[in-house]
Amino acid sequence: MVLASAPAKVILVGEHFVVENEPAIAVAIDLRAYVTATKRDDDLVFLKSLNLGITDSFRESESVKLREFKPLEVIIRELERRTGSWIGLNIVINSKIPVAAGMGSSAAIAVASTLAISRILGLELSRGEVSSIAYEAEKIVHGKPSGIDNTISTYGGAIVYRKSEGFISLDCNFSGYKLILADSGIPRSTGEMVAKVRRLKSKYPKVMDPLYHSAGRLTIEAARALRDGDFIKLGELMNINHGLLSAIGVSNEKLEQLVYAARKAGALGAKITGAGGGGYIVALASDDIADRVANALKSLSKRVIISSVSKEGARVEQ
Repeated sequence: MVLASAPAKVILVGEHFVVENEPAIAVAIDLRAYVTATKRDDDLVFLKSLNLGITDSFRESESVKLREFKPLEVIIRELERRTGSWIGLNIVINSKIPVAAGMGSSAAIAVASTLAISRILGLELSRGEVSSIAYEAEKIVHGKPSGIDNTISTYGGAIVYRKSEGFISLDCNFSGYKLILADSGIPRSTGEMVAKVRRLKSKYPKVMDPLYHSAGRLTIEAARALRDGDFIKLGELMNINHGLLSAIGVSNEKLEQLVYAARKAGALGAKITGAGGGGYIVALASDDIADRVANALKSLSKRVIISSVSKEGARVEQ
């Protein structure tokens, strides 16, 4: 048996703009997805999601019946191909990451699955290979993913990511600061929101292009703030980034209520995180203010999470 895990992510600045090759900054947080892989005596691959309460199975000549398991099938077939033979497996998913929340739950599951299954099959993959295979699975979920989710989930810590250039790890220290996440309670599809923004960009390119350029410059300034440990500056840039996200049509009244409640309670910055349209907002606060911000958000949100940044990415637990 192999148990592997991978962390959730929060995009601090740059979501949506990253899809069109602007840089973005993401950090791993200490919510994780866990995947257990064991070998079977037959040629059946059995899949179980404890979170969704669903199961499925397939053999080499078959395909999964449930679309929720299609990304996992992509991973398994690629890893089985690399071994040169077909081996039966039991795969169990147990994720602590909220679904459709902008925290990269599907990517964390894909990364943890790739690591667990590769190890049980006797494959020693590099982190780059783990991330690349998980990215192929992410295409099933999101259509045209940026690649940032599988990257941060694989490597952990904080990264600056640009689609055409890959990523650079940021040397930063979040000691003394927390991220507070609050659920809007509104479900949304990342793929649909990305498509909506791309349609708007196609309709008004001369208006939207400067916004994308501004978002890219903002990310560079945010990276400098992190490098210098200037969290006041980082918070201000998060607020500006939220304004840009509102401008491209991915905010709504509920998200605005959460963002402004967090700021009023003392957060250094607060914004949409992820695709928008629903899901979560993220606020940055010092340790001594984090509880106050969380309590203010609890009056508007059924789920509020105070999290630290996780330096560790994907790992084998046992």
